[in-house]
Amino acid sequence: MPIITHVLLYLAYAAISLAVGAALNQVGGQDIGAAFLGGIGLFCACAVTHASISASAAAGRIGGTEQRIKHDMERLRTAHREITADIDAVQARLDQIETQVADALAAPPQPPQLEAPQPSGQVELKLIDQIVDKLGAAMDARLQTIQSAGDLTPINPSAARGPMDLGREAILENRVELHLQPIVQLPQRKTAFYEGFTRLKDASGRLILPQEFIPAAEQAGLMTTIDNVLLFRCVQLVRKLQRRNRNVGFFCNISAHTLADDEFFDEFLEFLAENTDLARNLVFEFVQSDIADLTPAAAANLQKLGDLGFRFSLDQVHRLDLNYQELSRRYFRFMKVDAPTLLAHLGDKGPEGMRAFKRVLDSAAIDIVVEKIEDERTLKELLDYHIDFGQGFLFGEPRPARDL
Repeated sequence: MPIITHVLLYLAYAAISLAVGAALNQVGGQDIGAAFLGGIGLFCACAVTHASISASAAAGRIGGTEQRIKHDMERLRTAHREITADIDAVQARLDQIETQVADALAAPPQPPQLEAPQPSGQVELKLIDQIVDKLGAAMDARLQTIQSAGDLTPINPSAARGPMDLGREAILENRVELHLQPIVQLPQRKTAFYEGFTRLKDASGRLILPQEFIPAAEQAGLMTTIDNVLLFRCVQLVRKLQRRNRNVGFFCNISAHTLADDEFFDEFLEFLAENTDLARNLVFEFVQSDIADLTPAAAANLQKLGDLGFRFSLDQVHRLDLNYQELSRRYFRFMKVDAPTLLAHLGDKGPEGMRAFKRVLDSAAIDIVVEKIEDERTLKELLDYHIDFGQGFLFGEPRPARDL
C-alpha cells in the first residue's frame, strides 16, 4: 500500500492509544504514569501487528516477482538458443556457398549460356566478397607489371639467386604469408589486437627473414607491392572474422611508399569509403620517421584515410618529445615504443615520471604500446608504470594467420 496509508494508520494507532490511556486514568482510576504505559503498550502492539501484516504481504509480492523473473529468464534462454541455432545455420550456409563457388571456379570453363537468376545465397556471398575485388584487381595488375618488366631477368632455378630474386620469385608465385603477433592488455595479458607482418617463403618453404628481403625489395621497387599484399590479406582476414562475429583488432603497417602511390591508394580509399565498418577492426600503422617526412600528396592521403574513421598508430618511436595533440588531431590513437627506449626516457624519474607522461598521452587520447618485452623481468619493471598494452616474444611470436 502507499506510504501515506501507512502514515495515516500509525496516526490512528497513536490516537486510539492516547484515548485508551486517558480512559484508564479517568475511568479506571489509574495514575498518569500507568495510564501512559498502557497507551504505549497498546500502540506497540498495534504497530507490531501492522508490521507483520505488511511484511507478509511484501513477502508474497516478492515471491510472485521472483516467479515472474524465473519465467522471463527461461524465455530469454529459449530465445538465445533459437538465435544461436539461426546464426549457426547461416554460417553453415555461408560455408556451403563458399565451397560451391570455389568448386565452380576450379571447374573447366563451360560454353556460354543464358544467365539464370542467381540464388540468394550467391548474391549474399558476392556482397561479402566485393570488399576485396578492387584490391585483388590492383594486385593482379601489379604482378603483371613485375612479370612484364624488361629490366628483370627471368627466374632460373639452377642459377644462384640473391635476396632480390628470392623476393620477386616469392611474390610472383604467391608465397607471401600474413603472420600475426598478439598485442596484449596489461596487466591482464589479454589479447586486445594483433599486428600483421608480411613473410615471404622460398621454394623450399623456408621463411625469408625481413632483414634479408626488405633492403633488396626497396632497391628493386617491390616494397609497395609487398605492402599492398599485406593490406589485401589483412582486409580479407578482417572480413572473415567479422562474418564469424569475432571482434578482433589488427594493426596493419603502411609504408611511405604506399602512401605516396596515388594509383593504388586512390583505389584503396575508394573501397574503404564504401566499407567504413572495417574501421572498428583495422588500425593503420606508420613509422615515425616516415610521418616526419611525408610529401604533401602522402599527407593528404593520410588525412583522407583518417576522415573515413580509421585510427592510426605511430611505430618505431625513438623520440618522445612530440606534439601529441597534433598527432591526435591527425587521428593517431596509439604509439609504439620499445621497452629500452621508454625506460631510458624515464631514467631516474620512476613511476611519477611515467604518470606525468601518461597524463600527457591521456589528454591527447593516445594509448602507449610497449614493444620488445622479451622476459618477465622487463615486464615486472614496466608494470610499475601502468602501461596500457605490451607486445613481444614473452606474449607470443608472429605466427601464420591461418592459426588464428
